[in-house]
Amino acid sequence: MYQDIEEQVEVIAIFQKGKILPLKFKWKGKTYKILRLENRWKSDLGEKRCWHFSVTDFASNFFQLTYNEEYQTWNLSKLWVE
Repeated sequence: MYQDIEEQVEVIAIFQKGKILPLKFKWKGKTYKILRLENRWKSDLGEKRCWHFSVTDFASNFFQLTYNEEYQTWNLSKLWVE
């Protein structure tokens, strides 16, 4: 099941040709290198737009990252726990 986290994180990402590709992120002092982008989607709240990314790291952990276009911030929204 997914656990809601909603904590701001540092992300290294590529912004190219209108697309965002997160490469790695830092959470609680640990860096997670992203192996695979599983899915991406956007949500609009009025004029605010957020991009959501479901990603897997090299240890097979699943995370959901969210990028807020207005504030240019990243959050770790969820993580998969068994």
